[in-house]
Amino acid sequence: MCVCRCLLGWLAAALSLGHPGLAGEAHGGRRTGSGERKPGGALRDAVHRYQVVIAPGWRPIEPPQGTLVAYQAPRGRATLAVTRIDVGTRRARDLAALIADVERGVERATPGFRRRSRKIGRSGVVGTLDLVYERDAPPGSPRRIVSRYLFFARYTVVLSIGLGPAAGRAERRAAESIARSFAPFQVP
Repeated sequence: MCVCRCLLGWLAAALSLGHPGLAGEAHGGRRTGSGERKPGGALRDAVHRYQVVIAPGWRPIEPPQGTLVAYQAPRGRATLAVTRIDVGTRRARDLAALIADVERGVERATPGFRRRSRKIGRSGVVGTLDLVYERDAPPGSPRRIVSRYLFFARYTVVLSIGLGPAAGRAERRAAESIARSFAPFQVP
């Protein structure tokens, strides 16, 4: 299925944020229509129909190509990326099978994948997957990834937060709080 190939692309882009030299200018990705991104606070994207509350002190950074938005924690110990993949629930007969396929794709694309937690849920009519895993990573790169997937009918929006080796309890708690706040909203 296309899910595995799509995941390889966004995963590489999201995790490359752990390497400051690799974060390039975004081309072709649709960005939030709200204008200038601000440090911390609520972020709503009317085009992709998601909202998220960014922890205080997190600052926007230039997202890699294909990534909608990116933020970095104070002291650079964690990096957040929101990405859209063009696989939605309409192309899947069963949400549980789609979620299993997504996790298999992440596992195949991630050297040393070790799942720490997985929770399947719903936010209204939108299916959700909360996935926390660790991976083998080069020194200085994020090892733990906290992610939430919002499965819309025609696409999926993914929030990924890479926690670097120096990330402590405060960064982990902020990442978990941000991930919990990542949710769909109805456009009026």
